[in-house]
Amino acid sequence: MVMEALGGSESWWSVAMAVTTLAALAAFAFVMKLKRERAKLPPGPNSLPLIGNLHQLGGLPHQTLWHMAEKFGPIMYMRMGANPLVIASTADAAQEFLKVQDKSWASRPQSSTSGKVFSYNFRNIVIAPYGPHWRHMRKICMLELFTQKRMDSFRTPRGEEFDLMVKSIYEDSVEGKNVPMTVKLSHLASNNITRMLLGKRFFGTDEAGQLEAHRFKNLVFELFTISSVMTVGDFFPWLKWTSYLTGYIRHLHQVKNDMDAFLQEFLDVKKNGTPADASRGEDLVDVLLSQPSESGDGRLDDDAIKGVIQDMLLAGTDTSSNTVEWAIAALLQNPHVLRKLQAELDSVVGTSRMVLETDLPSLPYLQAVVKETFRLYPPAPMNLPHESLEPTSVRGYEFPAKTALFVNLYAIHRDPNVWERPLEFDPERFISQPEIDMRGNHFGLIPFGAGRRQCPGMPLGILFVQMGVARLVQAFNFGLPDGMRAEDLDMSELFGVTMPRKVPLVVVAKPRLPAHLY
Repeated sequence: MVMEALGGSESWWSVAMAVTTLAALAAFAFVMKLKRERAKLPPGPNSLPLIGNLHQLGGLPHQTLWHMAEKFGPIMYMRMGANPLVIASTADAAQEFLKVQDKSWASRPQSSTSGKVFSYNFRNIVIAPYGPHWRHMRKICMLELFTQKRMDSFRTPRGEEFDLMVKSIYEDSVEGKNVPMTVKLSHLASNNITRMLLGKRFFGTDEAGQLEAHRFKNLVFELFTISSVMTVGDFFPWLKWTSYLTGYIRHLHQVKNDMDAFLQEFLDVKKNGTPADASRGEDLVDVLLSQPSESGDGRLDDDAIKGVIQDMLLAGTDTSSNTVEWAIAALLQNPHVLRKLQAELDSVVGTSRMVLETDLPSLPYLQAVVKETFRLYPPAPMNLPHESLEPTSVRGYEFPAKTALFVNLYAIHRDPNVWERPLEFDPERFISQPEIDMRGNHFGLIPFGAGRRQCPGMPLGILFVQMGVARLVQAFNFGLPDGMRAEDLDMSELFGVTMPRKVPLVVVAKPRLPAHLY
């Protein structure tokens, strides 16, 4: 009778299995909660067996975790498969991890399959674990690669690249074409980086150089794409073998070998050729080739040099160009800010010449616009992950060694406890508080991170964005194509290692300076 009431034996079995499954999940959640409390871990959403909290992240994890923090607090604990993870979502929490306990959280997780392959077994600097190699490479970056003197030495080629971008946009405007800002800025950033690294540009060269440029561009694109892929084995170490079955490992090594061959070929030419031309000066590869190894016995090895080159290609192209693109889009939506910025440029620089890097310190409103852009659109919204070197205690919570840490910059930069009207694009907030900078001193604004693992290329990144915005805003009045209104502009983003716009920005540009300046 009971089985008939439930619709037969099959229905009864389905109900029994469902009840059993729910009971098991409830028991698992209860056990995990007791374990968390006993271990003094932070609060966080309940996790499922095996997968942990992977299913809860959604397509935009930085936004999902931002809203989760409203419920669970500024320090949350989660599991990504088998990997423990803590998320800091406020300025105070970030300061605790990245300043007060900086050294304890100064390493990087080593679980990424692509990271290990592309970093030459962690011989680079960005994802190298904390230790002698990382300290040696960081010293080279801080004392040799990203000094003010070194940056000044590349001022002329940087200026040439900005001139060429402006000229390209001007030519499109004269021909009545819409301007694809994503493409223009991507080429600008790529050429800037390759001229600094390799002493040559890869876009817009003569016909003979186009094949090399095309090859290089495709390699970098593939490197971007495949290095951002997380495999099942990255979350479940015992399932790493599945990456071989899917063909991912084969493709990974193919891309790595192609990029390695390209970079090695260039290094061999450098090592066997003549010294850098005196009129051009040293490029960054010349500098790296002259650096000693960790032990001081011989020079820095090729794998370490190629690892740094890849770091700069990945960190110095999309991040900078994306930020300038976000800035132009935000200015289109806020024409009063655009008018005020153009007025400052006209007053300080005038309309008889292009703005130069030496003008930047005299442009406080430009600096405020750039800060506000970095606040709302941080290049890496979740920062790069840190990892604890040892068991550590933070605010009464206890974390085991090798716990991963994400600092949610997206949430921190939108914290209403730090920023008034946090979702509004308002550069005036930095005019009234000019002491707030982006260099890791004010934890409400840390687009480049903070502490030991702060991005070493920060000075170059800030300079690129300031010059990109200044040149574009001084040279052109921008509008939207096809009668589109500014309020209809799609400002949604994609999630990845970087944060590009979901819909690439296309504009109409009208020159506002004398024609001979273009």
